[in-house]
Amino acid sequence: MNFLVRSYTRVWDKELQEIARNCDRVQLRQLERISKSKLTQFINGDIESKSYNSFKSTHPLIQYDDIRDRIVQLKDQSNIKCEYFAQSAGTTSGIKKLIPTPESYVKCNHLRGSWYLLHTLYQHDKNMSVFTAKNLLIGGSLYEKHTNYTIGDISGIMLNRIPKFFRPWYVPSIKTAVSPDWNKKIEITATEAAKEKNISLLGGTPTWVISTLKIIQHKSGHKQLAKLWPHLKAYIHGGVNFTPYRTQMDTLIGPHSMRYIEVYNASEGFFAYQDRPEEEGMLLMCASGVFFEFVKYVDYKNGIYDAIFIRDVQLDTPYVMVISTTSGLLRYVQGDVITFLTLAPYRIKVINRISDFVNAFGEDLMTQQVEQALLQVNTKHNTSINHYTIAPYYITAEEKGKHEWFIEFEKAPVDLPSYAEDLDQAVRSNNANYAQKRAHDLAMDALKIHVLAKGMVSDYFKKYGSMGGQSKLQKLRNDRSIADKLSSMLA
Repeated sequence: MNFLVRSYTRVWDKELQEIARNCDRVQLRQLERISKSKLTQFINGDIESKSYNSFKSTHPLIQYDDIRDRIVQLKDQSNIKCEYFAQSAGTTSGIKKLIPTPESYVKCNHLRGSWYLLHTLYQHDKNMSVFTAKNLLIGGSLYEKHTNYTIGDISGIMLNRIPKFFRPWYVPSIKTAVSPDWNKKIEITATEAAKEKNISLLGGTPTWVISTLKIIQHKSGHKQLAKLWPHLKAYIHGGVNFTPYRTQMDTLIGPHSMRYIEVYNASEGFFAYQDRPEEEGMLLMCASGVFFEFVKYVDYKNGIYDAIFIRDVQLDTPYVMVISTTSGLLRYVQGDVITFLTLAPYRIKVINRISDFVNAFGEDLMTQQVEQALLQVNTKHNTSINHYTIAPYYITAEEKGKHEWFIEFEKAPVDLPSYAEDLDQAVRSNNANYAQKRAHDLAMDALKIHVLAKGMVSDYFKKYGSMGGQSKLQKLRNDRSIADKLSSMLA
C-alpha cells in the first residue's frame, strides 16, 4: 500500500510545477470553471466571467449572511446535488455557518489538498511510510445525516470519506473519529492510541491534539511519546498558530526527529499547505476549484473593498482574502488576513482574523503582534499557554482603560507580576499605537492578567458553546462578550 501511494503522489508533479510557474493562468481557468458551476449559479445567479475586470465590476463582495437563505434553500433542491454541508463557527449574528460542500468540490479541492500533502511528505523524506503504520487523527464530527446530505465539521466529513480499505491504518475507528460526543471520543481515542506501538503520523488542531496526547501519556505510562511510537514521522497541524504550542509538543514527544507541517484547510476550502517543511509559508493551491482575490487590510478596515487579482499582490502587505469556489461561494470574504512571503510561487502566512482585534483606545492590536509578544515573554519566563483571550476594559470615572487578558497556562510563570510587566512591554515593542497610548500611563493602564484554572476553557465551551475540533477561543475581541462570561466563571 505504501509503495502504491508513494508512486501515485508523483502524478501531481506536473500540476504543482504549473502552479509554481503559471499561477495567473491557472487561476483564470478556475474562474471559468466557477462560472459554469450550477451550484454557484443557484446561490448567486448568472455569473459574468468574460474577463476578470467584468467579473469584478459585476459581482460585489459578499458575507455569509448575504447568501444564508439561498444556502438553506439549497438543502431542499432535488436537481442540484450537494452531498455535504460543512458547519463552521457562528457569524456575527450568532448563527452557525453551513458551507455547501458537494462531492465534486471534495474531490477537486479537499481531497486534492490531501494528495498534495502526501506528495510533500514523501518528497522530503525517502523513508516516509504513512501506510505501513497507524495515523492518529483528532478531527471534527458529523452532526446530522439526512437522505440527501450530511452536516458536519469539514474534518469530520473528510474522515468519514476515507475508503474502507484505508481505514485499518487510522486511529481511532472512523465511527469514533466522527462522533459528536467529544469527551467520549477523546477518551476512546486516547485508550486506543496508548495501546498502539507503531504510529507514524499525527494530525489535528494543536489545542485538541496536545490535550489528547497528555491523556495518552498518562494511560501509556510514557512521559516521552517517541518511546511509545519510535516510528513517528510528522505532525500535520492547522486552525491556529502553532508557534505557541511548539514547546509543549516537543516536550510531549521528547528528543525525536519529526516534521511539523502546516495546512490551511478551512470549512470553505483547502487553500494552502506547507510544501517546504523546513521553511515558513504555505503554497497557495491555485488549481483546486478556488479563485482568489485580495483586499488590502488597511483599505478593508476603512470601508474600501477594492479587490485585486493575484498577479498584483505585493510582499509583506496584509490582505483580506476573498474567494470564489465551484461549491457556490462567489467573491466571498473568507475572514482571514494573510500576507505573501514569496511570489514565485505564491506562498502565504495567515496572520489574523478580520474579527480578531482590539481597538477600543486607538491601539489597533492584532493577533500577530500579540503572539510575537507572547513568544518573547514565554521564552524568558519558561512558561507555556493553553488558551488566552484579550478584551478591552473601558474607561470609567475612577479608572483608565486597559486590556484584560484571560490566560489558561499549561506552565504558569513563577512571578506573575513580573510576567505581566514584561508582557506589557513586549506588546509595546510590537505595536507602536499601543506604546503611544501607554506612554506615561496617560491614556491606558498596564494590562491585567486573569489566570484561568486548567480546564476552564473547556468548561466555557460546554457552558456557552460546544466542545469539538472546531472549538477555538477567540484570541482578541473588541467587546466584552467573552470576557464577561469568563469573569462570571471566575467569580
